[in-house]
Amino acid sequence: MSTNATNFRTALLAISAFAVCSIAAGVRSRGFIESDGATHFIFARHAFEQPIYFVDIWGRPLCTALFALPARFGGLPAVRITSMVAAIGCGLIAAAIARGQGFGCPVLALIFTLGQPLLFLHSFSEMTELPFAVVIGLAFLGYQRRRWWLLAIFAAIAPLGRPEGFVFLLLSAVALVGHRKWLAAAILPVGMIVWSVAGHLLIGPENRPWWNWLIDHWPYESASAYPRGWMLYFVGVLPMVVGPFALPAMWIGMWRSFASGWPLARLKEHRARVDWLMAGIPLAILVGHSLLHWLGKLSSSGAPRYLLIVAPLWGCLAARGWDWVFSRMKWPRLISWAALAVVVPGLVNFCWRVLPVKPTESWEKAGQIVQWYQHSEVGQDFPRIMSNHPGVFFYLNASPWDRRRVEPWSPEAIDHPPAGVLLVWDPEFCARNSDPKLVAGLDRLEQAGWIDDPKAEWGSGVNGGEAWPVGASEGSTNVWHIFLGEPAVLRTAAK
Repeated sequence: MSTNATNFRTALLAISAFAVCSIAAGVRSRGFIESDGATHFIFARHAFEQPIYFVDIWGRPLCTALFALPARFGGLPAVRITSMVAAIGCGLIAAAIARGQGFGCPVLALIFTLGQPLLFLHSFSEMTELPFAVVIGLAFLGYQRRRWWLLAIFAAIAPLGRPEGFVFLLLSAVALVGHRKWLAAAILPVGMIVWSVAGHLLIGPENRPWWNWLIDHWPYESASAYPRGWMLYFVGVLPMVVGPFALPAMWIGMWRSFASGWPLARLKEHRARVDWLMAGIPLAILVGHSLLHWLGKLSSSGAPRYLLIVAPLWGCLAARGWDWVFSRMKWPRLISWAALAVVVPGLVNFCWRVLPVKPTESWEKAGQIVQWYQHSEVGQDFPRIMSNHPGVFFYLNASPWDRRRVEPWSPEAIDHPPAGVLLVWDPEFCARNSDPKLVAGLDRLEQAGWIDDPKAEWGSGVNGGEAWPVGASEGSTNVWHIFLGEPAVLRTAAK
């Protein structure tokens, strides 16, 4: 049997096994990998009812557009299958990049990409990283193959997926200008222009020009509401991203990629430049996010998933290092050992249960609050609910901008209690936020005129049957609050 046929069968087997495991984990998991995933699902599910979600900066237009149809017609399972397809796309892109660089065994790149532990977990999530990784991978593939329009199109889309897209946009501009591809470079701003115009038409304000819309609505601050972390934190989580047994091979692959462009005069060769970018881009992402988290800048929460945005390149580096070691040592069965290396870490689930993903205590409390609210008479006097916890909207099956049932979480509503609104305060999403304007401590709510209702808190049972558990504090994950406005005003408004 030819080598190509063997590689094809290996790739097909790897993809099939990955898909079966991902679908099984996604169907059985009632919880979310991260709460932000629920927010993306909610935005996508209600995007056709509330078109502003297609331009929402938190939701990311790329991901909302990708998930909108699956979420509307197939619900959560369909969205998770869409993420699985994106994960498989990352693997196929890695194999294509490896083939273009002349790797001896390109299917290794597919195996080491699909074998990334964090990529597998996100293959049944609703997050932005994997769709963004597909876009960046296709842009990189376009550069490798000198398909300049392909590079330009996907680089123009990148800012609509994640903030790192702006960096890739600038990098692509340098590449296109350096190769004097002026027409292709001219389309790089198109994605941001379309986003700004659509946002201006759907959200406004009308008294500001459309080209200022993205700047005016960008929520991130130079500082971060999240605590600063250790400088080498992201280096420490690399085994979760690349895989514990693939990690040494990845470092070797990075060394070999940089070595292919040394001395620097060799960078005149296109393949050497691609090798340098293959190693330099993931390294820059690692260093960049490490610095942001260490310095507490740009709302970096230190989530390991940030490194997934270059998942295909991590897979290529691991494949290059693995192939180099096996070739130097003249070891046999490099594919079989690679498959074993990516499968064995999954056995930890039998000792430390991760899958299926269960709802956290916070989400169980959100469901409890919604159930109480829907069956309580309080809903007659307070027909709208206000919260910053995505679980509330998920269990309520409502859009956060559905004015009939919801009061959107905003600085205006926080500081000026609207009529007919019940506010659910949780110590996780209300006390911390990437946008400082949306942080609402208990003192801020009380000063604004919201009235804490211990009776409602006791009746809902959200705090274990107690309005304020003994020894609890504002930062305790066990303490939730229910706030009301002036009852007489609210009751009149409701009628």
